[in-house]
Amino acid sequence: MIYPELIYYPGHHADRLAARVWRTAQPIGDVVCLHGIISHGGWYESSCSHLASRGFRVHFLERRGSGLNSLQRGEIDHWTTWVEDVVQYIKQIDGRGPTILLGISWGAILATSIARRHADMLAGLALICPGLFSFKAANRFQRLALRMADCCGLRSKRVAVPLREPSLFTNSAQRQRYIAEDPFALRTITINFAINNLALLKQATDAPEEIELPVLLMLASSDPITDNASTRAFVERMHHPDRTIIEYANASHTLEFEDDPSQYFKDLADWCRRQSSSTT
Repeated sequence: MIYPELIYYPGHHADRLAARVWRTAQPIGDVVCLHGIISHGGWYESSCSHLASRGFRVHFLERRGSGLNSLQRGEIDHWTTWVEDVVQYIKQIDGRGPTILLGISWGAILATSIARRHADMLAGLALICPGLFSFKAANRFQRLALRMADCCGLRSKRVAVPLREPSLFTNSAQRQRYIAEDPFALRTITINFAINNLALLKQATDAPEEIELPVLLMLASSDPITDNASTRAFVERMHHPDRTIIEYANASHTLEFEDDPSQYFKDLADWCRRQSSSTT
């Protein structure tokens, strides 16, 4: 097991943001990871350690207002700030190898939006049970309610995160307890966050043909959150011909929390190594 180093880096507006970094001697490339709506980098230490053992330097960024970033939890000024936080971090990486951007659940929305506009910075895009198309997405009436709240000046009002039931993320009773008791999980967001989340989602999903990167899509067949069929169709419309899709039978939304995630870890590391080799 390789353990991470906790660092703080200047995000957009020079805000101080947290990240976990797994270092390895003579890395063959960098993997930059983005977490889900309620989660944080601490959920994914096993897969990151495995990637590091396969030669990658791994960076898991904590989204501003989430996880270890306690300032203005569940808030954002504008969706472009989420994008710029990650772009600025990637620009300061001092490695000579290729950089792969990996998004898990909500993090895949952000990763896809970045990949659409900054493909020149990246060697590949990995999407893990992405939230691009979700059974739990805001419906027409909820979107109308957000617009009405905006018109009434209620952007700062806080609401519960819709994805708050631990059973949505894993079938493991032990992992469900961990999620329920996790002091760093994000439980509430502002209406302003929700409005900007919809704007980011539109940026990520309205033009898959503009994404010109090799892509890895990893799905769970029993995922109660991700709409697998719509997600597959979206990825198949991406411009780059190198599209790898893997679906794990009987798995739930958080592949990391399966009883035996070793095949997932292996498949992820193998794909990252192929992208690193082909780019080099």
